[in-house]
Order: sequence, then C-alpha cells, then structure tokens
Amino acid sequence: MPTPFTVRRCLPCLILPAALLGAASADAAATEADTQFFNRAASCVAVLEHDATELANRYKAGERSLKPGLVRLTEQGFAFVGRAYLRGLRKAEADKLIDEAKAAQKLMTADALLQLSTGCRAEGAKLYADANGFEQMIVSNRAKARVDKLLAQRK
Repeated sequence: MPTPFTVRRCLPCLILPAALLGAASADAAATEADTQFFNRAASCVAVLEHDATELANRYKAGERSLKPGLVRLTEQGFAFVGRAYLRGLRKAEADKLIDEAKAAQKLMTADALLQLSTGCRAEGAKLYADANGFEQMIVSNRAKARVDKLLAQRK
C-alpha cells in the first residue's frame, strides 16, 4: 500500500529548487560583481597605460632612471588584466571596455585623473602582491616585454 504524501517526503522537492534559486541569485551577484570589477579594471588599465606612455616619453628624453618605475607601473596594469581574465573577461570585451574608459577619461579633469591613477596604482600593487608566484612571474614577464617594446618605439 502506498504511503500517503507528506511534507516530510516532499522536503527534498522543496530544498533542491530553493538551493538552485539561491545558486542562481549568487551567480547573478557574482556577475554584477564581475561587471563592476571589469569596468574598474578597464578604467585602471586605461589610466595606467596613459601614465606609462608619459613615463616612456620622459625616459626617451633622457630620464633613464624611470625604467624600474615604468616596469612596476606596467606590472600594476597587467595585474588588473590578469585578474579580469581569471574572472572571465576576454579580449574583445576588454578592448571595448578600455576604449570606453579612455573616452570617459578624456572628459576628466587633471585632478580627477591623478586621483584615479593614484587609486589604480595602489589597487594594482595589491592585486600583484596577492597573486601567487606563478601569476607574478607571468605578469612581470609580460610587463618587461611591454616596456621594452614601448621604449623601442619612436616618439
């Protein structure tokens, strides 16, 4: 004889959908957090790239002591790139976000850009410091290669 339908027997039927809904909302929250990080990373990469170009021009003009700082600055930018990649951002979308950030930064005051740059440098340094040794090695390698390429370009 079949047992009567009870709440106790159906409890798994209630828990699984609730858990799935919870997971879906967690995924939505993660997606929103990722989107916010991707936008911040793009802004930081754009401003740090601008700063790196200025340092490279000064280096080419004779200030040879700037190279270590230029490498460090480039590492900070690549730390954002690496973290965004690990969180799922890919090149096409990243390029679009960076282009948007560059356009927005053209409208910013010098003080606002300086404040953004200062914050991004600190965040990039933290991202780099928080990376494991292998990640740091990759970031440093890419940064040094980028700096060498940047310094080899003509003004």
